Amino acid sequence: MTLRAAPLADQVDLVQADETSAVSTAKVDPGDPVFAGHFPGFPLLPGVYLVELVGQTVRAALRGRYRPELEALDRCRFLSPVAPGDELRIEVAFTVTGPELRCTATVNTERGRAAELKLRYRPEED
Repeated sequence: MTLRAAPLADQVDLVQADETSAVSTAKVDPGDPVFAGHFPGFPLLPGVYLVELVGQTVRAALRGRYRPELEALDRCRFLSPVAPGDELRIEVAFTVTGPELRCTATVNTERGRAAELKLRYRPEED
């Protein structure tokens, strides 16, 4: 079993999912302790949280069919800040080829696109 600590345990609400895509939403908790140090006076959600929210979306969409574990960040573009209280919409397209899952994702706030990500997953080891 792989041990991991998720900064945002089960924060996404799955809106839509099919064999190759998923959409979820999440609200950024203004009380999250990460904002005290990232950055004082100008709080921003760290990019790793967005990567985790994409992973939660993938896991929710594939529940029972594939247990993904993040293998690589092939591309991450953080385009605009994500602030406390923002409502996020996470859109993911994925393909499973053999043991590998690749996904392309966008994370949007009410103000527009916040991130574009290309991630690679492998099956979780028991």
